[in-house]
Amino acid sequence: MSSRDIHIDPTAKIECDELVIGDGTTIRAHAEIYGTRVVLGPESFIDEYAVIGGGSAGELTTGAWFHLGMFAQINTARPVTIGEEVGVGIGSRVFTHGAYLSELDGFPVSFESVTIGDRVWIPNAIIMPGVTIENDVVVAAGSVVSRDLPMYCLAGGTPAKVLKEKAYPQPVTDSNRFLILERIITEAGVLAYVSGPHIICGTTVFDTENKTVEGVVTASSEKLRNQLRRSGIRFRVWAESRYEPW
Repeated sequence: MSSRDIHIDPTAKIECDELVIGDGTTIRAHAEIYGTRVVLGPESFIDEYAVIGGGSAGELTTGAWFHLGMFAQINTARPVTIGEEVGVGIGSRVFTHGAYLSELDGFPVSFESVTIGDRVWIPNAIIMPGVTIENDVVVAAGSVVSRDLPMYCLAGGTPAKVLKEKAYPQPVTDSNRFLILERIITEAGVLAYVSGPHIICGTTVFDTENKTVEGVVTASSEKLRNQLRRSGIRFRVWAESRYEPW
C-alpha cells in the first residue's frame, strides 16, 4: 500500500487479501471493499456507502481518477478491469454474475468478467456480466447495458443501445475554449486569465492542452485546480510547495 496523501475514513470496512491504493486516493465513510485483490489507481475516490466486492473471487483493477459514487456497487464474482478517468456514478451497479435459481432447472446463470476502458461515464446505470465498454463512452442515466459498447459513443436505454456514434470527444473551437475557461475561473472565484490553452494564476501556469501545471502552489491555484477538476479537466501533478508531475 502506498501512503502519499491517502485518506480512509475510520468507518470504512476493508477486508482484502491484497489491497493496493494509489496515491491521492480517498475512501469515504461507510464504504466497503472486499476481495482477493483490489487495485485502486492514483487519485481514486470511493464515496460514502459505495461497495466493491461480493460473489466470492473479488478482483478489481482501476486506473487513475476512478470515481465510485455514493451507494454504487461493483460486484467482483469475476474480475473487473477499469481504465483511467472512469466515473461510476451514484447508485450505479456493475455485475459480474447473475444467478440464484438452479441452472439444472433451466434458470439463467451467468458468471463473466467486465471490462471498461478509459474516459467512461456511467451515471446511475447498470452494467451486466460479460460486457466490454470501450474508450470515450457515455452511458445515459437509467440504462441497462447488456451488450458491448464501441468507442466514442453515447449509449442509453433498457437494454442500452448506441444512440449516437462518434459522439465523443467533440472538438472545441478556440473561442469556445476561451469561454469555458473564463467561466471556470469565475466559478473558482480567483484572479487569473486565459492565454490560449493556458490559464495564468499568479506565477502558476495551467496547460489545459497538455494537462500540466507549473509554478507555486497557492490557495488560489488549488481553488482553480479543484474547479477545473469539477469540469473533468485533470492534471497529473502533486501539490507540494510547487506542482510536481506524477
